[in-house]
Amino acid sequence: MKKIALSLFFVLMVPLMAWAGPEIKAFADRTRVALGESFRLTISVSGGDGEADISPVRDFRVVSQSASTHLNIVNGKASRRVDHIYTLMPLKTGQFSIPPLPVTSDGKQVYTEEIPIQVFNRPQQANDARRDVFVEARISTPEPYESQQMVYTFRLYQTVRIGNVKFQQPDFKGFTSEKIDGEKSYEKVIRGRQYHVTELNYLLMPLGPGPKTIAPAVLRCDIVRKSGRRRSVIDLFDDPFFSGGRLEPRIFRTDALKVTVRPLPPYPGDAPFSGLVGEFTLRSAIEKSELKVGDSITLSAVVQGRGNIMDAGPPEIPLSDAFKLYRDEPEADIRPGPDGYAGKKVFRTALVPVKPGTFTIPPLKLVFFDTRKGQYVSQSTQPFSLTVRPSQEQGNVAVYSAPGPKPGVLKKKVEFTGRDILPLKEDIDALKTQLPMPRWQFALFLLGPALICLLVRFVTGVTGRQDEPSRRMRARAENALRAAEKDVGGGNFLSQLYQAVISMILARAGTQGESLTCAEAEAMLRPGGCPPETAQGAARLLERIESARFGGLEMDESEKAALLTETRELLRSLMR
Repeated sequence: MKKIALSLFFVLMVPLMAWAGPEIKAFADRTRVALGESFRLTISVSGGDGEADISPVRDFRVVSQSASTHLNIVNGKASRRVDHIYTLMPLKTGQFSIPPLPVTSDGKQVYTEEIPIQVFNRPQQANDARRDVFVEARISTPEPYESQQMVYTFRLYQTVRIGNVKFQQPDFKGFTSEKIDGEKSYEKVIRGRQYHVTELNYLLMPLGPGPKTIAPAVLRCDIVRKSGRRRSVIDLFDDPFFSGGRLEPRIFRTDALKVTVRPLPPYPGDAPFSGLVGEFTLRSAIEKSELKVGDSITLSAVVQGRGNIMDAGPPEIPLSDAFKLYRDEPEADIRPGPDGYAGKKVFRTALVPVKPGTFTIPPLKLVFFDTRKGQYVSQSTQPFSLTVRPSQEQGNVAVYSAPGPKPGVLKKKVEFTGRDILPLKEDIDALKTQLPMPRWQFALFLLGPALICLLVRFVTGVTGRQDEPSRRMRARAENALRAAEKDVGGGNFLSQLYQAVISMILARAGTQGESLTCAEAEAMLRPGGCPPETAQGAARLLERIESARFGGLEMDESEKAALLTETRELLRSLMR
């Protein structure tokens, strides 16, 4: 009977024990914390596995989480416990609680108990022992103008050793941000205590006007606390794990910073506003003051200063159509520093005159908003005088201007001027003796061929002189093309191609010159019977050569070979 009772007991209790499931507990290492400090929440699952859901936690920020497993063997029986550890940080002061959290185990959901937490604000005059470590954040300009740069500074003060430091910078919403290279370290005495200070700086620029808030920065670390036991030989390692010290995990958070961004005042001037905000200077220079038609000089403009200099654009160059402009890529030397972005941008422009004469490059202007004066400031460079001489070509080289329409050919009415064959004499009167020729007629008969030869030679000479510019320009084009073929890898390759194309276009038009614009080249070829597609192709090729020549474009061997082949084909089509 006893055996039957024991059997029934085990049959009934084993399923009940299996149904009981794991044991779940939740507790905090402390229930009263200061704002800016952290505490640990532990959810312990014994006798099984479980997944906790902490999404219901609203008044605390989860900084980190980890898990640890514990195995115990007592009297041959093994037990297992899994601890889920969460490091939490309060968001504000007051009386709060960690609500019941659901834990899922073996397909079932179990809730933890509610845990009350009191968060208080620690006064600044707290015990110095509690201020071994603290942080602060400052902004250089609380009320900046739009696009004005400012510096955000984070400082860490410490009198004890810390480890496992992890810094989380603010997201800087509403600003562009860039960290200034290099952190600062120095010593500072505060209320009689000497602190070691570590400083980080970020360069900020507001994206628009209005009130903005910079979120707190968060620093997580472990403070090394000394233990009370006596030091031993192993303490030479100076490590808390060997010296008997303990690690106190802490979380520090700075205050949120309020920033009011002021809009720029309305701009009252006539010159265009550059969009620069800060303090800047403008200067310019040219290589020389005298040159020839078709040559080039470089005009350099340098914008230098402190502010949003990366937004600087090339200043406007108010020149007449007597020059062609080719802008180079700007050079920038800008670096973030303790006072913000500073540096310079260099803008270079190649000027190519197409007409001789004396010209003046007007002053270049730069209008920016000066943050110190709180007003718009205009700066100008000095004007430059340029003397452009005609190109030194054999004979007088005329600068070509596009011709107007040619007058139509006048047609004359056909008139009868005489007979070229005398009527045939078929009767007997044709055998009659003629009268003797007079002397003046005989002299005219003898001198007539000589006069005809002189007249033909005169007409041929005049025609040859009229055709001389075409022959000269064609010869110059062929010589320039041969020179370009020999100098593909040299520095005069593009200049020779340019001269070849210009000379052949001038030869086709029957004139001479030194320089043409793309529009003039196309206008010159069309009236001469050149197909429209050929005239347009010549203008496009001339524009490509000019851009590569004066714009500083780098070309490899294959690109130069292709450009040479295209030029050769164009010259052949123009010679037909």
